[in-house]
Amino acid sequence: MMKQLHAASVMGALGALLILAPGCSKQLETKSGSAEFEQGAAKPASPDKGPAGQGQGQGNGPLKGFEPAAPGKALSEERSSDGIVVAKADSSDAARRQAEELQKDQAATAQAGLKDIYFAYDSWKITDDARQALILDAEWMKTNKSKSVIVEGHCDERGTQAYNLVLGEKRAKAARSYLVELGVGKDRLSVASFGKERPVCQDHAESCYQQNRRAHIVIKAQ
Repeated sequence: MMKQLHAASVMGALGALLILAPGCSKQLETKSGSAEFEQGAAKPASPDKGPAGQGQGQGNGPLKGFEPAAPGKALSEERSSDGIVVAKADSSDAARRQAEELQKDQAATAQAGLKDIYFAYDSWKITDDARQALILDAEWMKTNKSKSVIVEGHCDERGTQAYNLVLGEKRAKAARSYLVELGVGKDRLSVASFGKERPVCQDHAESCYQQNRRAHIVIKAQ
């Protein structure tokens, strides 16, 4: 009788193990599978580092093979050995020389005391007041025959950039034509249009617009 009870107990224990074994196995498999999936899932590449085996340049990291532009230097284009156009820093000498030349031209223009002329809205017609100003300008130019002159055309802020560039050119050419009629050599007079890009007054009012619709006379410093 004791042997039968012992055998029954052993068989019961073995049965319990057989019943629990699949459950334990499945639980371990689930945990293991979950861990393996999390470890093996594709993660998005870091924008700073990029995928493994690739260099920086697709995000915020510096591009390899290019030197960063130095502060205060203008950018221009340069063609690499591969035929790719890239930006590079220009020497600041050219920008400095240009600024110095502009300052000299402004000083020469102020010293000459030449007058700007003004136009009506959307017009390049020379007014009576403009004629009187150009007569005085022409007298100075004929006295100072060695000086080269640029006639700049300007507009107010209304209208498109392209339209105002054309209008500014018409104003500059109209002023030049009248100066030629007054006896100034045409070969001394060049024209430039800045459209609405260089206003002398920034207010959004007609009193300001009148100041910007102008032909500006610039003396080239020698």
